[in-house]
Amino acid sequence: MASAPITATTPAAQLPSAATRSATTLGAGAGTGGTQTLGNTDKDLNRFLTLLTAQLKYQDPMSPTDPTQFVAQLAQFSQVEQQTKTNTLLQQMASSLTTNALGQTAALIGKQVNATAATVTVPPSGSSTPITVSLNQSGLSNARLVVMDKSGGELRRIPVQPGQNSVSFDGLGANQQRLPTGVYDVKLVGDDTSGQEQSAGVIGASGRVTEVRTQVGGGYTLVLSNGSQIDAANVTSMTN
Repeated sequence: MASAPITATTPAAQLPSAATRSATTLGAGAGTGGTQTLGNTDKDLNRFLTLLTAQLKYQDPMSPTDPTQFVAQLAQFSQVEQQTKTNTLLQQMASSLTTNALGQTAALIGKQVNATAATVTVPPSGSSTPITVSLNQSGLSNARLVVMDKSGGELRRIPVQPGQNSVSFDGLGANQQRLPTGVYDVKLVGDDTSGQEQSAGVIGASGRVTEVRTQVGGGYTLVLSNGSQIDAANVTSMTN
């Protein structure tokens, strides 16, 4: 807020308008719900109280503050205070829901799961990763599983034969050098009659869940016994 610091020498006539502008700003912030962070709201509450106290202390006895305006400022202060409490409560609720969801997802540990997949994992052990493929597009030739980096660059292509439902990825790139440990994007594609690349089917992963990890943007990643990592939201079936 652009109000000048209030001292004993500040002209009394300027104080009401400064306090009013402060209160109006605070009231607008409380109404929009999300335009201010909780920390900023706390600071604005302190500024509001400072201005309101100074307004009462230095008001002109011959021209006191309009009582209607004063009541409006108090109402706006009450709104901001309630918004602060609401924000705190919502944060507590969000934290509680996240904890509950993690507990529910953790119940998958030890279960055998099947899931659709868009990534393949190169584990630290260097072991091969089994991948399930389902070719569901007829009329395509040269079906292949393509392993890519995060920018979409092709690192490896593995031919997929008709009727084949599993592929083993050995963690090697096109130059037969081992790829760094990590997660890589994959796609199952084929060529149509004009030679254009088309999606050829669905990629899947399966294994026993050994670990659950929270994702930065929300959601959970399941780590399987074979080193694969899958999104918990993509699980299609589960058995003991």
